[in-house]
Amino acid sequence: MDSNKKITIIIFSMVTLLTIVIVALVAIGSRESGYNGAKKRAYLAADIVKETLTSHMINGTMDKRETFLTSISQIKEIKDLWIIRGETVSQQFGKSTNRNEKPRDEIDEKVLQTGKEILLPNESLESATLRITIPYTASSHDKPNCLSCHTAKEGEVLGAISLEFDIQDDRISSITVLLNIIAIITVFLILILIYISRKIKPYTSSFDSITEVLKKVHEGDYSVRAKEGVLKEDKEAFQWLNEIIEKLETVLTGIEKNLTAFVHNRASSTNSDKLLTAKKIIEDITEIYNYKKTIETDLTKDDIYYRLVQVFKDKLKIENFCIYENDLKRDLRKVIFSTKDSMPCCSLLKNIKEQCRAERTDTVVLSENFPEICRIATCDNCTDYICIPFTINKHKSITVHIMCDGKEHLEDTKYKIGIIKKYLEETKPILESKILMDVLRERNLIDGLTGLYNRKYLDDFIEKRMPQELLLGSSYAVMFLDIDYFKMVNDTYGHDAGDAILQKLSKTMKAEISDKDFIIRFGGEEFLIIMENPTEESAKDLATRINSEFAKLVYTFNNESFSKTVSIGYAFLPSDTDQMWKCIKFADLCLYKAKETGRNKVIRFTKDLLINKDKDNY
Repeated sequence: MDSNKKITIIIFSMVTLLTIVIVALVAIGSRESGYNGAKKRAYLAADIVKETLTSHMINGTMDKRETFLTSISQIKEIKDLWIIRGETVSQQFGKSTNRNEKPRDEIDEKVLQTGKEILLPNESLESATLRITIPYTASSHDKPNCLSCHTAKEGEVLGAISLEFDIQDDRISSITVLLNIIAIITVFLILILIYISRKIKPYTSSFDSITEVLKKVHEGDYSVRAKEGVLKEDKEAFQWLNEIIEKLETVLTGIEKNLTAFVHNRASSTNSDKLLTAKKIIEDITEIYNYKKTIETDLTKDDIYYRLVQVFKDKLKIENFCIYENDLKRDLRKVIFSTKDSMPCCSLLKNIKEQCRAERTDTVVLSENFPEICRIATCDNCTDYICIPFTINKHKSITVHIMCDGKEHLEDTKYKIGIIKKYLEETKPILESKILMDVLRERNLIDGLTGLYNRKYLDDFIEKRMPQELLLGSSYAVMFLDIDYFKMVNDTYGHDAGDAILQKLSKTMKAEISDKDFIIRFGGEEFLIIMENPTEESAKDLATRINSEFAKLVYTFNNESFSKTVSIGYAFLPSDTDQMWKCIKFADLCLYKAKETGRNKVIRFTKDLLINKDKDNY
């Protein structure tokens, strides 16, 4: 409902209420006026009857009073009239036999007893009457003196007169006046409403127009403009309002365009309100800025990945996802993070360049785009998935794999792809620098000849990584390897031949160990293999395979062909000892035993290998 109608209804209601009050007051006043008129006529009739009866009494013509009373009762407005003798008069003159001089009802009796008049209206739809009973009381002040004729006391009730008036004409007259008043007020009210409606319409129309425009702006429609009003003030107000909306639209459109591009169309599918869109984008940029400032001061690559995972879980509210780090040089993939109790659709860890569709095409892969779009992915615990590739440098990349539970969840996650890419972009330079530092650090920990880890890596592992893994329940097997009669090779064929044999042994060991194991060049021709979570059988099997495979190799130097063997000793941590260096010592002791008993052997540590003093401390 527009403002004009509302204001008109309000004014109409107020005037109508005022009219009702006035009509009610007029009706009450007319009714009281009718009663008062009838009451005055009753007093007049009562006085006339009283004076006439007194005259009859003085003149001795009381027998003629009936004729007089009958003539009085035939007056047009008087429906009925009768008089009542009081007890004092009856005792003095005797009881009257005239019907019109006897009490007719309780009202008459009550007036005779109390000396107070009673006024009783009786109204219905068809008629209206007024009954009034007036007492006659004895008084020495009347002329003539009542006490001169009546043996009564001052103020004693001598009798009463009851009259019944027809006030229908009075009521009709009052109603007629009332209806005339109502008609005049109604006409006046209609004219007033028409006048007010026309006068306030320009103002209310302007107000409604402004309200409608502001409503649309509130809903996000900044293309709406207010229509020009008819009043001078309206034209100025509408012009200012339109200029404000136009400026707001221009600014918000620019903000949305620039900032949305900044966060990869983050808000392209949310709502149409440019102001809310800009607000959300600015919030995203603020969070991205805080994220970047935080990871800039992180120490390691793992710290940065931890921050990224927290962003996915806490900021973006992504429930089930995996983050993979791809080694493009080795064409391998490792899991950086996987949501607890969620099974990824893709378990690919090798041949990433060819088999991972997202990495191969460098585009986002959505399961909704085509049935089985990625044939490697097999979703058992979810219905849809999204894979987002992101290149860090020519050697490293990241793949974000998100599992979605249904189409609605997928649509919500698609909306977040842009902001995910933005977080990855801000992560890229910091992560790249950490990766480079890791490469430099790793080169410092790598033996230049064999490509295996050196003693520094072993020290770092024992100091930092191993204590954490032990707390998680990990165990290790430590193998100590030594090439049999290696000094003879250097002395006979030269150090180049010795280096070639060391490289062959390194290659043989690498081919036999698992991804969780690593090899240390301990010094010269001595090597350590650290196995993670081995069994007695797996450790013995690995040592035996290396011993056997290395012995099969044939070397030719200076036109001479020969083979070499290795001796291997191994021990377990924490079953043999809870100290890594002690475990290495036990493995070295087993190696020494193998050398002492003929070489080319694999010996597992036992307590019997210890001498008496060490055996007591074991």
